[in-house]
Parts: sequence; C-alpha cells; structure tokens
Amino acid sequence: MVPENISSLIKANIEKIDESKEIPKDLISELLNENFFRLLLPRSYGGLEMDFIDYLKIIFEIASYDASVAWCINQSNVLATNAAFMDSKLAKKIFDNPKSIISNGPPIKSNVKETKEGVIVSGKWSFSSGIKNANWVLGIYTDKNKENKNIMFPVTDVNIGDDWNVNGLRGTGSYSFSVKNKLVPKENIFYDRKHLHEKGPIYKIPRDLKFSAGFSTIAHSLANSAINFTIEFSKNKNSISSSQLSKEQVFIREIGIMKAIYGSSKSFLNSSVRKVWSKVSDGDSLDDECIAELRLASTHAIRSSENIVKKAYSLLGSSSIFKFNDIQRCFQDMLAISQQIQGRMSHYETVGSFYINSKLKKIL
Repeated sequence: MVPENISSLIKANIEKIDESKEIPKDLISELLNENFFRLLLPRSYGGLEMDFIDYLKIIFEIASYDASVAWCINQSNVLATNAAFMDSKLAKKIFDNPKSIISNGPPIKSNVKETKEGVIVSGKWSFSSGIKNANWVLGIYTDKNKENKNIMFPVTDVNIGDDWNVNGLRGTGSYSFSVKNKLVPKENIFYDRKHLHEKGPIYKIPRDLKFSAGFSTIAHSLANSAINFTIEFSKNKNSISSSQLSKEQVFIREIGIMKAIYGSSKSFLNSSVRKVWSKVSDGDSLDDECIAELRLASTHAIRSSENIVKKAYSLLGSSSIFKFNDIQRCFQDMLAISQQIQGRMSHYETVGSFYINSKLKKIL
C-alpha cells in the first residue's frame, strides 16, 4: 500500500532520521506529495478521509521501515481529524495549505486570559512529535468552565525546547514547545471534541482511541519485525553463534511462544477495530463496551509487543547490543512506546473497573 519511492526513501534515511531527530526534508516532501499527512482529513478540506482499517495497514507497513516516521504520520493524521470540530474558517486557514502538518503534546502548564482583541496565552506543552516538520501546533487547555479547548498556533509563534535527548523513537523529535503572553485570535480556538460538523464515520471514533489504535499498530509492527529478524538471524550460516541458535530447543520454543503472543494480540486488536469501524460506518453510536474493548486491545497490543521484543532481544544474546542489528532499534523504539500514555498499565484498571461496575471512566 506504500509506494516504492516512499519505502525506499525511508530505508535510505534511517540513520539520518535517528541522528538528526527529525524526518529529513526530502522524505517529508515526498510524503506530502503522496498525501500521507491528509489520510484522515475530511474530504471537504482536501483530505482522503480514508477507511480506518486501510489506514492502519499503511501505518503498520511504514512502521516496518521506521517507527518514528509512522509515529509522526499517525500523530498528524489523528490531529487532522480535529478539522471536523473546527469552524470552517479555521480549518481552511490550516488545510488550504497542502503542506500542512500538525503537532501537539500534553500540557505541562497553561494560563489563558480572554481580551477584546483575542486571547493572551502563556504555557508549555511536551512530547510534540514531529514539531520540527510541522507548520501548526495544537495546545490544549481547560477554561474557567472546566471545558477543554484547543489553541492552534503557527509553529513560528512558539519556542521549541531542546529537550528530546532519548534513545528510542529519536526520529519523532518530540520536543516541548512554549509561548509567553502570546496574543492569539479567538478564531484559532475551538472546543475539544465538541460540535461535530462532519458526517464521516472516522470522526465518530474518539480521538484518543484513534491515537491508541495507531500507536499500538506501530508496536505490533515492531514486534513482527523483531520476530522476523530473530528467525533470519538464526539462519545465518556465516556466523557460528547465529547458526547454533536454530538448533537450541529453548530458542525454538521461544520463537513459537512469540508467534503465539503476537498472533493472539493482533487478532484481538483487529477484531476490536473492525467492531468499532462497523458500528460507526453503520451510523451507530459507540457503546461503552465497544470503547472499553478497543482501549483494552490497544493497551494489550503495546504491552504484549514489548514482551515479544524483549524476548527477541534476550534470545540473540550479546549480538543484540550492536547498533548494526535491527533488533537494537526495535528494542529502543519499543521501550519508548511502552512508556507513552497509550501504553499505561492503568488502562487495564480502567477497563477492568468497567467490566466489574459497568461504568466507563475517562479512556485517556
């Protein structure tokens, strides 16, 4: 599903993505030309408004080449679905530009004052994946009525922090951003997930679930890559250490275990996504059980993928520690994903509480 020119360009830039902590300009340019940042954007604003199941297949494939690129694409696409909740004037301001890419991050602190001229904003937001490639950033805050609102800043209006010093998902460039006493026009602010203006089924799925389904798909792709690399490594007849692996009973057993964990976890996620997509495509509202199941399947996909990658890393012994081995990259990226919001162990508690008490708390 991913054009060869894109896959080849990603593969050719893997080291550069990692070292520069951002997606190279020539790759960004090709991704924009192929509309990879407009896959979930409403058609009314020039987007593809893609079937969600097909979209996740694309994310899975891109992640098999590089998880950071897949992460940034998923981040911007899910944020682009906010166009369905914006006033059309704001949506056109952002998406009339075919090169628009959006980044965001959870708030660390914010102070917003309303004036006649607009809104004066001071604040800081973290983990803004892909911000070095974005032209718009989204900052969320809670107003005096305790309602969540989104502020759209041109990226030129914010200060980007130099704080993405990590080993995993380096290419996402998930830096923080901040503003101080910045005057923002009121038209750049809209309620968070309120006042839906589009009829497409993708916009009826809660944004957090779109994030979790996308990021857990990336985790599954890493797990699959780790299994495949481990098997291929054991078949290398030019290396004494690797050729012995395929003869060891423990190694053979662990490959079977990893395959079983991956297959069952992926089936659970796929089934949950299909169920949600079928409901919204038929015009039905999502019930709490459907929402809880997708949250559970997404979280479990991340945690089980972490388990798989750790097993693969351990099976390959001292060979795993070298940068030239793909398993090292899988390991670093997977551990970074496991620490993100979507992989929190507390989601198991949220869903477990629902099954016990039939009440679903906030699904973040």
